[in-house]
Amino acid sequence: MDQGRRRSEPAELFAVLILGLLLRLFAGRNSLTENGILLPGYDEYYHMRRILFTANHFPNTLWFDSYLNYPQGLEITWPPLFDQISAALCVAFGQHSKAGVEMVACLVPMIIGIIAIVAVYYIVRELFDHKVALLAAFMAALAPYYLLYTMFAAMDHHCLEVLLSLIILLFMIMAISRSEKRYHYAIASGVAMAALAYTWQGADIYLAIFPLYAAVQMTLDLKEGKSSKATATMLLAAFAIAFVLVLPFGNTSALSASFQGIGAMIVALSIMFALTSIVAKRKMSWKAFPLSILIISALFALLSVLAGGFFGVAAMIQSGFEYIWGGGMIGKIGEAEPLIYDAGTFSQVVFSLLGLNLLFSLGGMAVSLIYIRRSTGAKRQGLILLLLWMAYTIILTFGQSRFLYISTISMGLLISILFFFLLDIANKRQKEGTPMAARSPRLLVAVLFLLLVLPTAWDAASFAQSTPPAVAGDWAESLTWLKGNSNTTSFFAAPQKTAEYSVMSWWDYGNWILYLAERPVVANNFQAGVEDAAKFYLSESEDEATAVLDARRSRYILADYSLIYGKLAALTTWANEDLSSYMRMEDYGSQYAAIPLERLFNTTLARLYLFDGAGTGHFRLIYESKTFLGDSRDKSTVKIFEYVPGALIKVRTGPNQKVGALLNMTSNQGRPFMYGNEANANNDSFEIRVPYSTESRNGCHAVNPYLVFSGNKDAVKTINLDVSEEDIMNGRTIELTF
Repeated sequence: MDQGRRRSEPAELFAVLILGLLLRLFAGRNSLTENGILLPGYDEYYHMRRILFTANHFPNTLWFDSYLNYPQGLEITWPPLFDQISAALCVAFGQHSKAGVEMVACLVPMIIGIIAIVAVYYIVRELFDHKVALLAAFMAALAPYYLLYTMFAAMDHHCLEVLLSLIILLFMIMAISRSEKRYHYAIASGVAMAALAYTWQGADIYLAIFPLYAAVQMTLDLKEGKSSKATATMLLAAFAIAFVLVLPFGNTSALSASFQGIGAMIVALSIMFALTSIVAKRKMSWKAFPLSILIISALFALLSVLAGGFFGVAAMIQSGFEYIWGGGMIGKIGEAEPLIYDAGTFSQVVFSLLGLNLLFSLGGMAVSLIYIRRSTGAKRQGLILLLLWMAYTIILTFGQSRFLYISTISMGLLISILFFFLLDIANKRQKEGTPMAARSPRLLVAVLFLLLVLPTAWDAASFAQSTPPAVAGDWAESLTWLKGNSNTTSFFAAPQKTAEYSVMSWWDYGNWILYLAERPVVANNFQAGVEDAAKFYLSESEDEATAVLDARRSRYILADYSLIYGKLAALTTWANEDLSSYMRMEDYGSQYAAIPLERLFNTTLARLYLFDGAGTGHFRLIYESKTFLGDSRDKSTVKIFEYVPGALIKVRTGPNQKVGALLNMTSNQGRPFMYGNEANANNDSFEIRVPYSTESRNGCHAVNPYLVFSGNKDAVKTINLDVSEEDIMNGRTIELTF
């Protein structure tokens, strides 16, 4: 293809960048609210917490947080580069307040996304011509899943992870194609490798593509009788620079995996280079080289079991494979599930625009192989590396769907290559065709362009019509209420010491509660504390539930509609319970219905969310959000409960009596409900523990005194009883006699 430059190239690229910028602003517009910025997802809230801390303690960052996994706290193992870059920009603009830091930091993902588009352009420009590069950049600007990670306020490190992976690839291709400055670009690539390690613990997943490339390229070199010295020294130089830059923090939990992985790849590259030298000197068949690699790999796997795992490297590799391709997150973490793992997900992917793009990508891979066969020298090597990188990122996606944020860029690259290959064929056929055919090239180009580009453009347009942030509405309002109506906890800004109490919630909501309500949490989005959260919500006795809360010193509990009607399967998976023992699915032909079973109604989750704490003595509803879901008014989107000592009503009455207490209540939304609890016999009396006072209060409050009853089938006696807030909070005993 033509490698010439045109004067219009910068302007055309600039137009694509403007499109990418506007698209990212438009997609993130819902994060700007009248009450400030709301981040779109979940992990973004912890990134913002860390950025806020770093901006006020620059360059130091948060490595331990007492507000997580309360009361133990949690070591933060996220590498800090994304947060530190964001915080540095805030410091540069003189922003240290929460609102100021949020506004400046929320621009960072867009900036990173625009730079990534430039990187894609120059990767393709190095190997093809400007037209292919421009279309690839355009497709990168549209890449739907990467768009979600680079729109305004998408504060997640994955945007930087993708950019650095592209930069590493760019410098490697430039090192291959520009031999006069090979080691300059190799060193630059090594710096980017180190930066990737400082961004994400899984950096080795991306870096592993280069030993794979080395194995392929060295095999081809041996087959063609060429030396692999340039390839080996280039890669070793890059990895050596990365190793040195990661070395100062190589023993930390944040970088140890990357450090060991980079070291292992240096060893692997050295062994492969030595093998090529042996095979070449002894004039052995080139087939001996890949065979030797297979044998050494098998021996490594065997010895790693017998010899304790080679300082943990083998265990790290094994755990990496199990994590990415093992399917262990099915039913636990949505983004970590395989792209396809059953008939349902297979159908969803195949009959979707993503499935169509995957099909086009296969065509692009076939075309790339054709270009490789037609090319020679450095260009051929660069094309091999590019093809391996694109195929590898798509394969990663089948292991975990999260990698769509990088594989959709690869798909865009492959589609761009396929488009111009087909266009070249069409142009050749048109030149050889009839005068009638000569009048239709523009129509052909338009049809071909729409066919290949429209699926990505359609998905991008759909993704840009972004829904409001997940926390927006009831959750944000509920957490604002909790912050303003609960005792402030200490050490939020400097979370080294243990605060006064925690909030129990499902892990999905932990980062929201921590950042927006500024309260410690038991479980958060790092899955710390998730087992205790599952144990609490699925507990079937109040004693078991309160034991969890006491151990975690929890004062408030949050439950929402989704916990029962959407996330119950995840709760049961984490608790190693069978979902079918809580819900029965019935097939009504056109739809399935989930039928709750008795075991579900016995759980603490159901007692709280469905029955407002009825039947419990320590849990009281203190707030519910304004939106009601389902076919019954009792299903408010979010409910907040308080864990209290509760007053003990001790009733003396005759034998063979049933004793209990009833209380008419009104929620803060004006919804009437009734609290009731049954007494337990204790020697010569009956005891009822109750969580609500009858004092006049704002929000959830009693309408009248408790109706305490004692009776049997023959007669029932009742007493009206007022219970003070002091009685509830001090766990006082109130005695009654019938």
